[in-house]
Amino acid sequence: MAVLTDKQMDKHIKERNFAKVYLIYGEEQMYVKKYTDKLVTAVAGKTPSEFNFHSFGDSINFDELAASVQIVPFMSEFNCVLVSDAAFDEFNANDNARFADIYKAVPDGCVFIVSLPSVKPVKNKTVLPALKKYADKNGIVCEFNTLTQNELVKFIAKWANANGKFISQVNATQLISLCGRDLNMLKNEIDKISAYAKGEEISDEDIEKLATVTLESKIFALSDAVLNGNAQKAFNTLDTLFYQQEKTADMLFILSQAFIDAYRIRVADESGVQKTEVASKFNYKNRAFVLDNARRATKRVSTQALRKSLSLLLQAETEFKSVSVNDRVFFEKLIAQLLLTAERGRV
Repeated sequence: MAVLTDKQMDKHIKERNFAKVYLIYGEEQMYVKKYTDKLVTAVAGKTPSEFNFHSFGDSINFDELAASVQIVPFMSEFNCVLVSDAAFDEFNANDNARFADIYKAVPDGCVFIVSLPSVKPVKNKTVLPALKKYADKNGIVCEFNTLTQNELVKFIAKWANANGKFISQVNATQLISLCGRDLNMLKNEIDKISAYAKGEEISDEDIEKLATVTLESKIFALSDAVLNGNAQKAFNTLDTLFYQQEKTADMLFILSQAFIDAYRIRVADESGVQKTEVASKFNYKNRAFVLDNARRATKRVSTQALRKSLSLLLQAETEFKSVSVNDRVFFEKLIAQLLLTAERGRV
């Protein structure tokens, strides 16, 4: 039938012209949960009857699921079946086929909802695309992708206001840079900071003192220090990361991504390619802002130095995967090499 946005979904639910099959998923998991709850409430009521509402979690008994779908509504307009956060990555080929047989056989009077408010399938490349294709043609798909920076700022301002506080656009942007772009986390952070902030306005000092900084933000601070030749800040940040027992593999992956972003936008700028084209080709979606950040961070470093840095990171990743290393010594050596490369490539 259609792929619906949040506003279209609001209208669709209000009209109560329900489809047989729904797929609700995406990066913005707060939206996924919100619209799953709204749809279930609209179909099954605020206090669903056990005769007309059947919920399945990560581990699915396919016989029970198939039987639940075929139940005739009892003293209700609809029979609602919800599959929430199914462990699709644990499905084998037979499970994929069985699941497809079930949602393709949904009868009139049944509303079958598949929602992923917490789980993001990675390994299983079959079940979700197949369900999306079927629901797009025969039901409703709601894919909630990452919001833009301006949309996130508006949400933060709204939540601060609900807590009796005011936050400027600059400080809201700072909160996003430290805590990431997950709506659930941002909501929790603004509620926490609002509770502890003494003034009517949430200040940058409040944010610096109270905000929970994501690993990605910490690694960006590390890469920024390296590229600007600030060895003391780089190693202090590394100290903090190891003190907080962050996983070395995750740190290495995110650091590599930061340098890949920088190299992509540098080559694009030198070739006359627009940032929007880079963002589209490499599927940055609403994360295109990282290219601007990377451009600013590397403006004093040569392209040759960026290329050498990527080579060092690739070599480090190979070493980390192939031999036993002391994680701390391994990372200190890598940071020292990256600092030296950036210094030699200063422009």
